[in-house]
Amino acid sequence: MKQRGQTLVEFALLLPLFVLFLFGTMYVGFLFSDYMSYDNMARMAAREAVNSSYKGLEQQYGSMIENTHMTTNLYEFSQITIQSTQGMSGDSVPADGVRVEITTKLNNQYAFVHLLEGIGIEIPKGYTIRYYMYNEK
Repeated sequence: MKQRGQTLVEFALLLPLFVLFLFGTMYVGFLFSDYMSYDNMARMAAREAVNSSYKGLEQQYGSMIENTHMTTNLYEFSQITIQSTQGMSGDSVPADGVRVEITTKLNNQYAFVHLLEGIGIEIPKGYTIRYYMYNEK
């Protein structure tokens, strides 16, 4: 009988940690999914911009991104910029291409932000996705 009580206490102590680990892993997967959604939008915008005139694409893709449902909403869409790479320098910058930059910002209304910052965990205030593409024609 004593062994059964010990097992029950161990289970009660470890179950919350296991559930926390399980949901934490799921949440990181959701964050990665959101990041990949923004990355795919940047790639789509770069492909369209390099094959046509990119005037007006910022507004088109900006509204498309704003209307896209993100799983976590931890980061909000801030802005998109599309510009020519002529005159830019760098090893990985194509000479005759475009650069698409999507900027996000931290959603301060999100419940976990205040909780995590309260226990001393720093969350990045935003991130930027840069995508370069050049026309191979």
